[in-house]
Amino acid sequence: MKNIRSEGTRPELKIARELKRRHIYFSTHSKTVLGKPDILFRRKKIAVFIDSDFWHGNPDHFKMPKSNIRYWKAKISRNRSRDKEVTGTLRQSGWKVIRIWEHDIYKNFSKSVARIVKYLK
Repeated sequence: MKNIRSEGTRPELKIARELKRRHIYFSTHSKTVLGKPDILFRRKKIAVFIDSDFWHGNPDHFKMPKSNIRYWKAKISRNRSRDKEVTGTLRQSGWKVIRIWEHDIYKNFSKSVARIVKYLK
């Protein structure tokens, strides 16, 4: 699993390119902010996480692997729990947290970008 890309994924790059095209500037994967948000607007305290349908267990699009089911159930469950904990902690610290599913980026890209832009105004 060490070969699994956690930064610079296609959905992240797609969103990043569009934000740059609109001259909206941001940081990526800051290690100083809990959860290492995929996209970060530090001054506005906005953290954007782009969640993979598989690794974060999208309830509508996650497909359980056929082998080693016990392992995968536990793994995805831990990931979901961590996501909730990170989101809650950041919000308690005054951050706005936006979570976007990978599927939503591919199926409704403009709406995904609009969610981010709305928070920036």
